[in-house]
Amino acid sequence: MALPKITESMIRAGAGPESFRRGEEYYREGAVSNTAIQGSLLSGECAGTYAPYYRVQVELDEAGIAETSCTCLYEYGGYCKHIVALLHAYLHQPKSFAARKAPAELLADLDHNDLIAILTKLIQEEPDLYDRIEAMTSVPSKSKKQRKKKVDIEVYRRHILGIVHSLDGMRMSDAYWHVGGLANQLREVQESAVKFLDAGDAETALEILLVLLEEASRAIEYVDDSDGELGGFVGELGTSLAEAILSMELSQVERDRLVRRLKKLIDYTGDYGMEGNLHVAVQAAKYGWDDIPKETASPQGSGSKIYEDDEPDDWDEDEDWNEEGGYELREWGFLVVSGFDDLTEAKLNVLDRQGRTEEYLALCKKEERHLRYVLKLCDLKQTAEAVKYAEKHLTTAEESLQVARRLRESRLVAEAIEIGELGLKLKGPRAGLGEWLGSVEEAQGRTKQALTAWLAAFGENPSLETYKTIKRLAGADWGSLRPEMMAKLRKSYAKQVLAEVLLLEEEWDEAIKVAEGRDVWYSVVETVADSVLPRRPEWVAQVSLKHAERLMAEAKSKNYPIAAAWLTRAKQAYKLLGKTDEWRKYLEETKEKYKRRPALQNQLARL
Repeated sequence: MALPKITESMIRAGAGPESFRRGEEYYREGAVSNTAIQGSLLSGECAGTYAPYYRVQVELDEAGIAETSCTCLYEYGGYCKHIVALLHAYLHQPKSFAARKAPAELLADLDHNDLIAILTKLIQEEPDLYDRIEAMTSVPSKSKKQRKKKVDIEVYRRHILGIVHSLDGMRMSDAYWHVGGLANQLREVQESAVKFLDAGDAETALEILLVLLEEASRAIEYVDDSDGELGGFVGELGTSLAEAILSMELSQVERDRLVRRLKKLIDYTGDYGMEGNLHVAVQAAKYGWDDIPKETASPQGSGSKIYEDDEPDDWDEDEDWNEEGGYELREWGFLVVSGFDDLTEAKLNVLDRQGRTEEYLALCKKEERHLRYVLKLCDLKQTAEAVKYAEKHLTTAEESLQVARRLRESRLVAEAIEIGELGLKLKGPRAGLGEWLGSVEEAQGRTKQALTAWLAAFGENPSLETYKTIKRLAGADWGSLRPEMMAKLRKSYAKQVLAEVLLLEEEWDEAIKVAEGRDVWYSVVETVADSVLPRRPEWVAQVSLKHAERLMAEAKSKNYPIAAAWLTRAKQAYKLLGKTDEWRKYLEETKEKYKRRPALQNQLARL
């Protein structure tokens, strides 16, 4: 398959404005290196802020950009700047990407001894790889699904401890930036447990997950988790634990003991605000595949014991722990019990893993999980039925976007477009769907449909780049389309975008009116001032002195650099007006007025 051509608008569609701007700068500065292509997979390295470089990968398909990944810590939605930089490199210099063999092809001619020699050398050069490889070799592969050898859980405990202590010895300010990477390494251990589930060894999976929960939660005592990255990971383990429990045949005594063990661990995580959805694991242990009683919450909010048996309790009863194996949340004195839906999700995951398709679809219908039902039909290649069911049952644009993405992953681009266009007519936010669909439609040469999608995106999430894309696609219809767009933009709160659009169209006075409006952010005024300086120097001089004098009068040293920036604009405006002498006089008077402020004097001396 010939690789598709990507466009700048496709890159913009997947990235935020700042990420796009910084990524473009990175590309121009030559920050991208070691670029390669394997089939439809692009890869490369991009210079990083907190690491020498980050590894970037982009998967392409006939509809454009399919999947992306980067080893940086960016978690704000869309492509990070490093991904944008790699895409720009491919867009502008596709021949610079070296053709590389796929890993399987690269290693195909090596015999057993060669592979052992390579791995041995890697371990010698990177000793930390040993624990990771030891854990990986115990994970069942497709050829080892019937393995009988019992896995040594302590191997995983040592590996987990190695991860959580990997930041020991770092300065706190440095370690802070690596907590996200630590959490990602722990997720790899979680993925190993899931592989045991895939192989039908739920017992091993559960033991790994319990050790992971125990050691990862303890790490909160010596890891700076200010951003909640470690706690967020711990709180995500509930579903995996529930899936492992649901995959096992347990006696009532075993269930009670498991509930007891889980409660102790969850009590501990709760003290640090990490409990997340862990309650669903207790529900799985207590109820299994039975339905959870719907009317279980007492309006009086009294707590009760989890179970009755002859074993003595070794913890204090917690009034916030209810009979359903979940925490009781109180609001205005009334009891709130949550978590039932989470258990349904875990059940569906187990049925899906075990290939129990009919039961899976039946549970989806019973619990009205319409989105999962449609996605499963897509996976089963029952495309016509999936589209028909989606048309009847999907209710939001976001649901349609998920289905469209799944169809595209299966190379069913036409069907993906059909569902995407359907979603534009549904309720809920449509910006994400519009941006995704717009780039896909354009890649297929469907200009009119792409325009419709981009208009939907612009209506909810206006940006200068979307405006440019719509203008380009509209062609001869732009004259009649623009007034409607501008009317909506003026009514929106996106004053920054409105100002940028007016500046793009060289409507200088209209942009100034926006900057002079009430409750406008200073960034809007700065943007307008910088752009209209050669055309409206009088206004720039006036507004610059206004903001500079206000900042200087506040007597806050942190604001002095900002004040100096405004004075720089004023200086430039005075020069354009031919009033250099007046500027010098103003500057000397300002220095005299604030002569007792050395921090401000330092800034003024640079003007």
